[in-house]
Amino acid sequence: MLSIGLKPEETRLVKDYAVLPLLLDVLENDGETLCRCDARTPELTRMMIDQLQLAAMADLTKARRKMRESDLKVYDNRRSSLGIEVDFVCRGYHHKLSMLWGLIEAEIEQRAYAYLGLKPEDKGCLM
Repeated sequence: MLSIGLKPEETRLVKDYAVLPLLLDVLENDGETLCRCDARTPELTRMMIDQLQLAAMADLTKARRKMRESDLKVYDNRRSSLGIEVDFVCRGYHHKLSMLWGLIEAEIEQRAYAYLGLKPEDKGCLM
């Protein structure tokens, strides 16, 4: 059977579908942790996390809409000790996307920095 390759945009949509909920989980966890600690600027910190969550949720909503428009359907999304695996159908063909946790963490960090208008390579230079 002839396999049809995915367009870069389709791969990106599936990646967003898998990674953005993880980013939202991280932000929720970080927000709860920061609320329990004795931060000097708790309102500012909470507001920054809220803004990151809004941006991630907007991107996730957009990805889901584009997936529906492209008839791209995820039918299995699994987490393991190594990473995540996403099984999906695109144009009638079954595909699998696998990502290791290291790549996922880098993707999450890159997204968060981008939402703040920063670059990960600037880390440590902000002080």
